[in-house]
Amino acid sequence: MSTTISETKTKISVGIQPFGIEADHPRNADLMIQSIPGCRLRGAVVASKGTIVNHDSETGDSVISPDQAMYLGNYPQIPGMQLHVDPAKCTYSIIDPLYDDEKLCERIKATAKRLCGIHMERKLRGVAPQKGKLDPHRMKTLCREMFNIVQAGEGKTVKGVLPTMEDIDSLPGKYLLNPGSRIFNSQPTFEEDFPVWYDNLVKSGG
Repeated sequence: MSTTISETKTKISVGIQPFGIEADHPRNADLMIQSIPGCRLRGAVVASKGTIVNHDSETGDSVISPDQAMYLGNYPQIPGMQLHVDPAKCTYSIIDPLYDDEKLCERIKATAKRLCGIHMERKLRGVAPQKGKLDPHRMKTLCREMFNIVQAGEGKTVKGVLPTMEDIDSLPGKYLLNPGSRIFNSQPTFEEDFPVWYDNLVKSGG
């Protein structure tokens, strides 16, 4: 029988100290955080990374478009948004280093106007700080997601020490099967219940 979130008692973990990561995708892309539905982190924008990927017809290797790299080179380096967590308190915060950095924002606005003729009437401020609290299951799942982002080279640690998977596995709670889902589905809540659910689905001809 699958377990529901309400059936699991909330526990406090002190095994992992607060840590934070910055979105830093190798293609200047944004990151969608599945464990916080609706959370999108702007990735750091660096000209040398480029955003348009071409493929060498002979080797099949991915190469950065020189035109795109040259275009981005006119902009100042833009920091990525950060996601900080405190597993012991099951809290998170989203921080945009661009927020209220007036000098950098004005440089970005001036460059956009010069290159593209884009005139921004409103003051460019970045994204305001956000905070939230999660249940232990979602926090545990979020910590694993952040670990995988760093391991994949799509983010970097900017606060504290990135925990090991052993540390994350030891956190209270269970891993959510589909944390980003915002619609009802018949799948179990937790990953550990999926094999039995799947076997029963196959047996029933589903």
